[in-house]
Amino acid sequence: MQEIKNILEQLRKMKTQVIIILLIAFILFYYRPLITEIVEDDIKTNEVKTDINNNVIIQKMLNDLVYKYKADRAYIFRFHNGITFYDGKHKNHQSMAFEVCNKGISSEAMRLQNLPTSLFPMFLQEIMLDKMVYSNINEIRENATRIALKEQGIKSIVIAPILTNGQFTAYIGLDFVKDSIDNNFDYREFKAFTDEIGLMLIK
Repeated sequence: MQEIKNILEQLRKMKTQVIIILLIAFILFYYRPLITEIVEDDIKTNEVKTDINNNVIIQKMLNDLVYKYKADRAYIFRFHNGITFYDGKHKNHQSMAFEVCNKGISSEAMRLQNLPTSLFPMFLQEIMLDKMVYSNINEIRENATRIALKEQGIKSIVIAPILTNGQFTAYIGLDFVKDSIDNNFDYREFKAFTDEIGLMLIK
């Protein structure tokens, strides 16, 4: 009789242990998505923090360009994929990702978003060839570009390309609205500064 009692007691203890194990397993399974979400949120937060810090540095560097060259506006355009055609190819767009304006100069960033690159082929080609340096924008041959710049009140412009792994991914420019560009403008020096900013873009 005692042996039967011992067996029943052992079974009861085992049943309790099994229930505890199942309970733990259920809790871990139920909260796993929550735990994963918390970890992922932490990672995303770190990425956002890094991105914000880089953006602050880039804005400061653009501000330095405005001050150094006595420009009225400094900006960065980046290229990105837009809509997809029926043949599966992407239509490339460009958007102003950064902008710094001098006092009394209008901000253009909000309206210069998702512009098809096909609208400004010659303009972009000249940027790639390091030829987008105009003390007088009336000398720009491409009508769409010249008209767009005049609408913004721009007198002179200088832009340098940003290459990432050999690919044309962005460009950095200066607009001169109040006064024309200095005739002694050193494009090589400007390009060296823009290359430094370009390195921040890919961090």
